[in-house]
Amino acid sequence: MYSVGRNIAVGMLIASAQLASAPAYAETTDGAGDFKYSAETCCTVCPKAADRDAYVSEYMRGYRVVVEGKDGWLFRTEAELQWLEPNDPEMWSSLKRLIAALNARGTQVLMFPQPPRGLVETRMLKDETLQKFDINELQRRYSQLVDQLRSIGVLVADGTAFSHNTESQYFYKRDGHWKASGSQRAAEMIASKVREAGFDFPAKQYETLEVGLVGSRGTMSHVVSTLCGLMYPMEYGPAYQTKAPATDDLFGDEAAPEVALVGTSFSATPTYNFLGFLRKALNTDIYQAAMAGGGFDGALSQYLVSDLYQQHPPKLIVWEFPYQQLQRTNTAVMRRVLPLVGNGCRGKKPIMSNTVKLSGNNELVEAVVNGGEQFSPIPAKDLWLDFQFSDPNVRVMKAEVWYADGKSQILNGRYNSYTKMDGRFALETNYTPDAEVQPIVSVRVQSITETAKNTTVTTTVCKRN
Repeated sequence: MYSVGRNIAVGMLIASAQLASAPAYAETTDGAGDFKYSAETCCTVCPKAADRDAYVSEYMRGYRVVVEGKDGWLFRTEAELQWLEPNDPEMWSSLKRLIAALNARGTQVLMFPQPPRGLVETRMLKDETLQKFDINELQRRYSQLVDQLRSIGVLVADGTAFSHNTESQYFYKRDGHWKASGSQRAAEMIASKVREAGFDFPAKQYETLEVGLVGSRGTMSHVVSTLCGLMYPMEYGPAYQTKAPATDDLFGDEAAPEVALVGTSFSATPTYNFLGFLRKALNTDIYQAAMAGGGFDGALSQYLVSDLYQQHPPKLIVWEFPYQQLQRTNTAVMRRVLPLVGNGCRGKKPIMSNTVKLSGNNELVEAVVNGGEQFSPIPAKDLWLDFQFSDPNVRVMKAEVWYADGKSQILNGRYNSYTKMDGRFALETNYTPDAEVQPIVSVRVQSITETAKNTTVTTTVCKRN
C-alpha cells in the first residue's frame, strides 16, 4: 500500500508498477481533498521461466532457471543454488604446476573463489526454494573447494565470510554482480588474508569518496523480460571512487606495483570500485590486469605475456573469479596458460622453427619437422610449442603432434572473444605416459577460426623453462 500526494502519485505508481505486467490501483479521497492511491503487483515470474528449454540462446542458458526470491530478488538455480561439478577433475595437477611456476618467479598467488550468490544472500530466498535446494550442502562443497585450493599451494580468501549474510546487501537483487558493499567487504577480507600471510609492500595512501549513485537494471531482469514480458525497476546504490592524494602523483617514476589484480568483471568494472577498495585496504599500489568477459584465465593470460610481468613479476597476484569458472576449466586451458609464465618460446633458442602459409581450405598443414642437419631427441615433456598466426584474430587452433613411436596427439588452443592474444598460442604437449618420453617428429597446424587470405603461422619448438 502506498500513500502519496496527488502531484507525485503518477510517477510513484509507474515506478512501483514496473514490477508487474499489469498493476492494479485505485483512487480514493480522505474527505479533506487529499487523494490516496493504493497499488499492488498482480503478477509473478511466469511459468515459462521454470522451463529449462525456454532458455534458447547461449546467453540465456547461463541463467537457467530464474526463480523469485523475497522483496523483488531473482536467483539462477543452476548457477547460484546448485553446486556445479568440475568439468575435468584431472585439471588440478596442472593448476598445481601453474602455481609452482609462478612461485618460482617470486610470485605468490592469492585466489578469491567467489561463493554462490544464493549462499551469500540466503535470507532473500523464499521458503519453498530453501526446501528444494540444500544450502548447507552448497556451503560444504564450497568449503571443500577452498581446502583443495590450499592443498596445491594457493593462498585463499575464504568467501565463507560472505555466507548467510544477515547484515548488508552485498549483491544486486536481480544481477549476479556485487554492489559496492560486497566489493568493499571482499577487499577487506582479502587484505586481512594478505596481512596474515606477512606480506610487506611499499606504502601508499588512498582515500575513498562517495561520488553519487549508480544504477543497475539487472541481467536477470532482461532474461525475465524476454521470457515473461515483466519489467523491473532500476536498482540504485552509492558509487565510490578511490584515489591517491595529488601529492603522491607528482612524479611518474614510481616502481612497478608489487601486487597485481587479475580477475573478471567483478574486479574490472569501475562502478564496483573493487580495485580502489583493495588499494585502500592494503595501503599500496596495485596493477589492474582484470578484464570483463575473459573468464577464469583470460586476464591472467594477457597479463603473463605483458612486458610488465615478464620484466617485473609481482610479489603477489590476487586472482578473483566466481567459483563456477574454476569448475568449468580443464587441463587443456592450464597447459595453454602455463607456458606463458615463461613467455613461451620468446627469447629462447629454438629447437625447431618455421613459417608456413595456411591451407586455402583451412586444413592441417605441416608446420615443423624434426630432422634436417640434426634430429633432436629431447622428450616431449620438456618442450613447449609456440604458434604465432599473422592474423591477430585467430582465437581457436588445432595442432597435430607426431612422435617418434609413430603415434600422434591433438592439442587444442582456444581463447574467447574478449581475450586479446593477437593470434598467439603457447602450448605444452600432453602429459600422457606413452607420449611424454617420445621426441617430437613433426607438428601440423590448423586455424579453426576463419582466417584472412594468405595467413601464415610461425611455429617454434623450444625447451621449456
